[in-house]
Formats: sequence, C-alpha cells, structure tokens
Amino acid sequence: MSQSFFKKTFRDYKWSILLYSFIVLLYGISMIGFFPSLQESSADFEKLLESYPPVIIEAFGVNFDSINTIEGFLSMEYFSFIWVIIISLLIFSLGASIVSKEIDKGTSEFSFTLPIKRRKIVLSKFIASFFISSIVVLMTLISVIAGAYMIGEALYLKGFLAFLLIALALNFFLLSFTTFFSSIFSDKGKVYGICAGFLTLSYVLHVFVKMNDSISNLYYLSFFKYYGNPETILRSGSINIKSILVFLLVGLIFLVLGLIISERRDLWYK
Repeated sequence: MSQSFFKKTFRDYKWSILLYSFIVLLYGISMIGFFPSLQESSADFEKLLESYPPVIIEAFGVNFDSINTIEGFLSMEYFSFIWVIIISLLIFSLGASIVSKEIDKGTSEFSFTLPIKRRKIVLSKFIASFFISSIVVLMTLISVIAGAYMIGEALYLKGFLAFLLIALALNFFLLSFTTFFSSIFSDKGKVYGICAGFLTLSYVLHVFVKMNDSISNLYYLSFFKYYGNPETILRSGSINIKSILVFLLVGLIFLVLGLIISERRDLWYK
C-alpha cells in the first residue's frame, strides 16, 4: 500500500468526513427522539396500518408486535432502508472517485504515471475509502446509542456489535462493486448510474419477493437478501455467517478484478 495516496485520500475527504458524520449524528439522535411519541400513539398507528393490505405491510417489514420496541422502531424507520441509502450514497461517491474521478478531473496523467504500480495506488485509495466510510458507519451507530441513552432506552450492545459486523461487510462489498466499475468507465456519471441502478434493483426485488414467491429465485441478485433483518440482528445479537462470507467473497472478487483492469487498461481513453 502507498502511504502517500492513503493519506492524500484522507486529506481530500477530511471535511466531507466531518460533515457527513455530523449529519448522521444529528439525524440519528433526532430520529430516536420520535420514539417516545410513537409509543404513546401506537394504537392509532396500528389502526392506520391495518387499513393497508397485509401483503404491503409484510413487504415493507412492518411488524405490529415489535413496533413498540426500540429495535423494531430502528429497523422500520432507519436501518431497513434509509440508512442503506445514506451509506450507499457515500460509498458510491468514494468508489467512483478512486479511478473515474481521476480521469474525469484530468489528474490521472499525474497520479497514474508515477513510478508506482497502478494497482498499488488504487488499492491504497480503496483502503482509505473503506476506512472513511467505516467511520461514518460507526457514527450512525453511535448516534443511535446516544439518542437511546437520552430518552432512557436500554439497548442490547451485542446486537449493535453484530449489526456493525454486517454493516462493515456490506460496506466492503458496495465499495468493491463501485471500484470495479470505476476501473472500467472513465465517466464517473456512468459509475453512479450503474450503482444507483443496482441499489434500486436490489430493493425492488427485496420488496416484490415478499409479495410474490414466484420470483424468489431472483432474490440472490439483491444484496438485501444477505443484509438480513436489522430488527432480528439488533434484538438477538446473532448474524448469518454465510451472509458475511458472501459479502466478503464477492466483494473481494470485484476488488481483484478492478485492480487487474485498472492496471491494464488505457486510462486516458474515454
């Protein structure tokens, strides 16, 4: 790994790290603040949800039995979807910048002509980007824990540690996926488009599989299948080791392919 490129990546994103961390910290604490009021009006909320078709309720993961619990609230309001969007946007931005942004800004002529192998530069930037996104992931959990402490809610620490593991594995997979396409395309807009399309497809499959079992054989294409149920993870503190391995193995394949492509391709061709 090139320490200079590792440090440079951190310097380039230092203000983004602070801003993003502040936003997720503020959002997490603010969101937890709504939990006591939801508990007070849970009967009215359940009546509202009962007016929706059961298949819709199941598709979006709403559970009447757990809606009054802090784990159920966090899963429904944050970790099941919104959190994934927030983290994915950051990861896609970081991953697209590893190669595509260098070409788009015209800085590749300097970075990739240094007497250092391209794959070493790309790997250094990848590792730095992983650390940056992991910091934000950790801040999201800290914000939720802090918010719960403020309203006097007890949290199962083992459950949050288990969720942190699956979150870091997802982080690695998405960043590797983005880096792979960043090494292929010179236009970072294409990388954003592909990654956004993959995120959309994953969630659509996640929702429709619960509504229609006939397409369950396509569910393996959605990373939500391996992401699991946040409520179950937070409540039990247990995770599916196979899901972790899938994220790590598939992510490693994308990363290695990205390193090979970036080493061999003509980076000045658009």
